[in-house]
Amino acid sequence: MTDHIVNGLDTEVSDRKKSFALLVDGYVRDLFTTGMILQRLGYDAYIVNTAEDALRIIDAAMPVLMITELTLPQMSGLELLVRIKHDPRMKSLPVIIHSAIDDPKREELCRASGCNAFFKKMVEPAALYSAIQRATEITPREHIRLRTLLPIRVGGHSAAVNTGGTESVSALSENGIFVRTLNPRPIGAVLPVTIIIHSIPVKLKAVVLRSITMSPGLFKEPGMAMKFVEITPTDQELLRNFINGQIMKDIPIK
Repeated sequence: MTDHIVNGLDTEVSDRKKSFALLVDGYVRDLFTTGMILQRLGYDAYIVNTAEDALRIIDAAMPVLMITELTLPQMSGLELLVRIKHDPRMKSLPVIIHSAIDDPKREELCRASGCNAFFKKMVEPAALYSAIQRATEITPREHIRLRTLLPIRVGGHSAAVNTGGTESVSALSENGIFVRTLNPRPIGAVLPVTIIIHSIPVKLKAVVLRSITMSPGLFKEPGMAMKFVEITPTDQELLRNFINGQIMKDIPIK
């Protein structure tokens, strides 16, 4: 399975951005935390703290996804799920349960009622992202795509030492990158790559899957989407930790 990062990272506005995710949680702190995570994963989030407000939002504009706590002030998250799945207008709405309640019987009941995934708080961003992708995308992405700006050296070209360099990584996942460059290499070329993360060189090999050049008309970021074909487990873990750290940066955790 390949990510959007290697299937057209030049698209600045993806299909999911045409809609929004609805987040329902009676705990203000959790509402803020999960909302921030969703934003950093690239999703627009509309937040409410009651099931009744959620139903009003859905009636006005259908979200692409709903994530709800089970414990809500009046109508419970389970009641909300059942109501949605029994209404012909709403039953196709994907629902993810993200709750402080850790009860296998309650989880079994939620799954039987039609939820797409059930997580106990706080779920890891990668697991939440994967569940959202499976629930909302025809071709789900396997890994988080992080918008970033990192120095890089591709083949014999010098690594950029700051944001003014001629080449840089503008998007990163565990298995691919988008390199911002005015000199994209040919599709199919396998090249040595060095990414600089916190002054640490991450050396790997990657294949060019797509090249985008400057051209008249609608602007697209010039560069190339590359998929990793050779990377050590240590370096892949470093990438994973960096991505997770950026998603969770300055977000309070219980």
